[in-house]
Amino acid sequence: MLYDYVALLLFIAFAVFIPVSFLFAARLLGRRESGNPVKNAPYESGEETTGDSRDIDNEYLPYFMLFLPFEVIIAFLILWSTSARQMSYSTNIMMLLLAVFATAMSLVGYKMIKVAR
Repeated sequence: MLYDYVALLLFIAFAVFIPVSFLFAARLLGRRESGNPVKNAPYESGEETTGDSRDIDNEYLPYFMLFLPFEVIIAFLILWSTSARQMSYSTNIMMLLLAVFATAMSLVGYKMIKVAR
């Protein structure tokens, strides 16, 4: 029993030691010169940066909003398909309705994205 805790502590120490040693080696061996401020500026296609770096381009947000819930529904349908014979009739009907609803909502969402462009 004590051996398990000692092994766990050694594993934690090793897991912390490796990244810390790499960071220390990079700090020790890395360049210390400040360099040219123009050269150290972020590259944005040769243009001056404007705005906050946390501005998010919302171009792909609708795709994520459609893709993630649809993928969750697909995961439910895959799980359902493995045990559909053991479930009740009403549960199977509800899962099929969920699949139809998800398909309809994804088509509507993609149509809205196409219209918004």
